[in-house]
Amino acid sequence: MNTRDLAYFRALVEKKNYTVVAQQFSVSQPAVTQAIHRLEKEFDVKLVLQDRSHQRTEITRAGQLLYKNAQAIQANISLAHREIDSAKQPAIRFGLPPIIGTMYFPNIAGELLNQGFLKQLAITETGSGELLTKLQAGDIDIALLGSYAPLDLPTIQAFPLGERPFSVIVSPKHRLAQQPTVAFKDLTHEKFIGLTGKFVHPGAFNAYCRFAGVQPEIIYNTPDIAWAKGLVKANLGISLLVRDIVNSDDGVVCLSISDPVPTSFHVSVAIRTGYVVTEREQQFIDELLTMPIQPN
Repeated sequence: MNTRDLAYFRALVEKKNYTVVAQQFSVSQPAVTQAIHRLEKEFDVKLVLQDRSHQRTEITRAGQLLYKNAQAIQANISLAHREIDSAKQPAIRFGLPPIIGTMYFPNIAGELLNQGFLKQLAITETGSGELLTKLQAGDIDIALLGSYAPLDLPTIQAFPLGERPFSVIVSPKHRLAQQPTVAFKDLTHEKFIGLTGKFVHPGAFNAYCRFAGVQPEIIYNTPDIAWAKGLVKANLGISLLVRDIVNSDDGVVCLSISDPVPTSFHVSVAIRTGYVVTEREQQFIDELLTMPIQPN
């Protein structure tokens, strides 16, 4: 089967017009027609019907099934191209979230430097939610990921390193600042500063809300942890953050959460299921697995 024929077919299903597809790929219209005929011969079924009286192109049920599978086939081919292109390069494509990069990764940075890994890393730094998407898509090959529950996905092979608690942070001027713990049900009327979906915090926030049966208002979502802490310090709202990322000089107060929710910041080394690591990548993964999950 010719993958270019599949590409023409997918475009035809989406455009319903042979001329438009031919223009899209800069080929002749007969070339598109011949591609469809080859696929119909391959599967021994009619994929496309031409209603010439109404000048319509109709896709049969068999064609719709092929279209669905062609999407997956071409996605896997694209992933194979990215992985093979990556294999040609000496760099290790590595995803590192800012929280893990700040709090835990420095614990093994010295050893990684000694073994020459730091110079070899092509690091993508963004939140764990975004890194998970990039890992699944083949844009990176290895990642340290945070999650609000243990990673359990068919597309990801995860090696757990440990877990750390979430906390509620408030301004020293806030009414709750003098108490060491808080229950989420007592926060129903509070205004929250949230983090965007590139982090795992929205999932943890929703888990606590579901357990407590409340839905506090999120007045602002930010992609910047420092900005979230700054807004809380100014007493514009409160926030839910991984406890370890909050420092004494941030000007905020950390409250432990009393709800018995099985939600915490889980840290894992992750690769794609089925990804074949090089010997050097395996050595790097082995070093990552020694990383202690505690603040510096």
